[in-house]
Amino acid sequence: MLQRVAEILCLCCLVLCGTTASAQPAVAIEQEPAHRLVLQNDYVRVFEVWLPPGADSLWHVHRHDGISVRLADAAVEDQPKDGQAETFRLRRGAVAYGATPTARTHRVRNVGETTFHNIYIELLTDHDVGKNRAAAAAAAAAPARRVDFENDRVRALRRILAPGESTAMHTHASSGVAVLVTSGRLEISSPEGAARTSDVKAGAVQWIDSGTTRSLKNVGDAPIEIVDVEPR
Repeated sequence: MLQRVAEILCLCCLVLCGTTASAQPAVAIEQEPAHRLVLQNDYVRVFEVWLPPGADSLWHVHRHDGISVRLADAAVEDQPKDGQAETFRLRRGAVAYGATPTARTHRVRNVGETTFHNIYIELLTDHDVGKNRAAAAAAAAAPARRVDFENDRVRALRRILAPGESTAMHTHASSGVAVLVTSGRLEISSPEGAARTSDVKAGAVQWIDSGTTRSLKNVGDAPIEIVDVEPR
C-alpha cells in the first residue's frame, strides 16, 4: 500500500513538473541566457549562442528575420511552441536563414555530444532590393568570396585564406557583419599602408561599413574562414 502511494505521489510530481515547464512564459531573445548580445546597431542585432550538451534554452520569441552562422558541428532539437519538435544535425560553417513573418516562439535542446555554438544575426530593417543591385553585382564579382546564400533580405559570402595567403586591397560595396568561423592570426592593412595584426577567435564579429577599403593576410599557420553577412 505504501509503495502504491509513493508511486502515485511520484507520478503527480512528474505531471506538475511537466506542467510547470510547459507553462514557462516565453522571454524576449535578449533575455534568453544562452543568447549573448555581442553587436547592435540600426540594422542588426548579433547574438552569440552557447548551449552545452543536454541543456535546454528557455522558451523565447523571435520577431525578426534572421540568419545563422554555425561555429561547430552539433545536433539540436527545435521545439516550436505550437508544433512538432524536429532534430537537426548542424555543420560547422553552414549558413541558415529563417523568415519570421509573425512572431515565432520556440526552445532548443542540445541532443548531441558537442556544444551548440552559433552566431545569430537579426535583420532589423525593411529591405530595399533596388538600392542594392549595384552592390550585389560587385559582391558577385569580388575575387575569393563565394556567395553561400542570397535572397531579397540578406546575402552571405564566404572567404577562406590559406596560411600566408592575402587578398588584394578591396572596397566593401555593402555594409555587413564579418563572422570569424575559425580562429587564427590576421593582418589587416589600409590603403595608407598602416597594418595591424590580431589573434582572432571563432565567433568574433565586426560591423564593416560600406566603402571600407582594406586588405587581409593570414599570418598564422591554419586556414582562416570568414563569412560576411550583408543585410539588404
